[in-house]
Amino acid sequence: MTNRPPGRRSGVEAPVLRGPFDPGGQPTVKRPNHVHLSLFAWNVSSGLSASKAVLSDVDKHRDVWKWPSSSKLLRAVEAAGMDSQLQYGMWSGYGGATGWNDAQLDWATAATASAAVTERIGIYSTIHVGYGFHPLLLAKLTSSIDHISGGRLGVNIVAGQNPADYAQFGLVGPPSQEERYDIADEVTTALKLLWTSEEPVDFEGKYFQMYGAQVIPTATSRPRPVLITAAGSDIGLDYAARQCDVVFITSQNNSVEGFRQRASKIHGMFDEYGRTARIAAMCYVVMDETDEAAAETVAWMKDEIDDGALRNWLKRSGHVLNSQSKILDDNQIGEDRAGLDEDPYLGIGQEQYESLGMGMGAYQLFGSYQTVADQLIELYEAGVEQVALCFFDPHKGVQQMKDHVIPLLRERGYNHDLG
Repeated sequence: MTNRPPGRRSGVEAPVLRGPFDPGGQPTVKRPNHVHLSLFAWNVSSGLSASKAVLSDVDKHRDVWKWPSSSKLLRAVEAAGMDSQLQYGMWSGYGGATGWNDAQLDWATAATASAAVTERIGIYSTIHVGYGFHPLLLAKLTSSIDHISGGRLGVNIVAGQNPADYAQFGLVGPPSQEERYDIADEVTTALKLLWTSEEPVDFEGKYFQMYGAQVIPTATSRPRPVLITAAGSDIGLDYAARQCDVVFITSQNNSVEGFRQRASKIHGMFDEYGRTARIAAMCYVVMDETDEAAAETVAWMKDEIDDGALRNWLKRSGHVLNSQSKILDDNQIGEDRAGLDEDPYLGIGQEQYESLGMGMGAYQLFGSYQTVADQLIELYEAGVEQVALCFFDPHKGVQQMKDHVIPLLRERGYNHDLG
């Protein structure tokens, strides 16, 4: 049964509904001997810092997302010689004493404004595909952003799994992992068609239908905007290998060797589809003149971890754990709450508790400027070609990158002047 409107103009029939699908080919994602430096999560309150230390100076640490501050920060990112900015896609935060991530600039407005105040850096935005947003709307907005930026757009696609977000949209969710990635696959194919087709498109998918759909202007990027995703499961990685260009990964215990093994696996999966991957990792940065000075800041921040915010994160992300580190379902959460309240580390252990509070589990770059530069090179040599950096003090962190870390990377041939 079709939903085709009677008597309406139809378009070119979609050749496929699922990937792999690269009309015009893949964007270039490789740049030899260059660590791609991206500023991450600048558009949400506190970024990745779930520590009450942000309350010591809310303007510097918590509220950098406010446009008078963040617009200056983005210009500083460009002046520093960094490659891109990547927005965190958020619909609901995690509260606590700090109101962690409760305030957010949305993915479309913030990307458009970012494009208007910069000239060179990549404008990487994040969209969720599980809340019923039609691909035509997403294609129209992203094509316009790409046009305004002069072809600098990248789109990070998230198959959302936060039940609080689904509830905000009046939906019961999340769906199964298989269905979430089926939706992502269908949306991605439709985006690629709409970004590149000079003719109206007909698309009859399981989740979305379009008849005579077209966006003008089409995407300015050639052949299309870069597509980004974060994936850990085999289902997610298969979607990434078929449809995306940049893959954010983690490794067991955040070890460099773990990144190396993961990167090798992903390159093999992309090779099976005749496609190329850029491997990326999320990093949390605290640096200073010396390792000892950085360690003092880290120790203070750990002492101030926002316990309430982490509790909410664990519950909403589906990772509420009991003392045996087993995931609990919704019914068990209430039964085990007393035990969680008595455990200072919420049942996940001190190491993981502190890792979440200091970067939401990101790879941690703590130390002197030389130490941080060495760690970035070590990651690159392990296959991590792009790093999304989040700082406790973003304005200071970007200036430190410009004055100290990027010169060290360039001295060793790992970061080329972008002009």
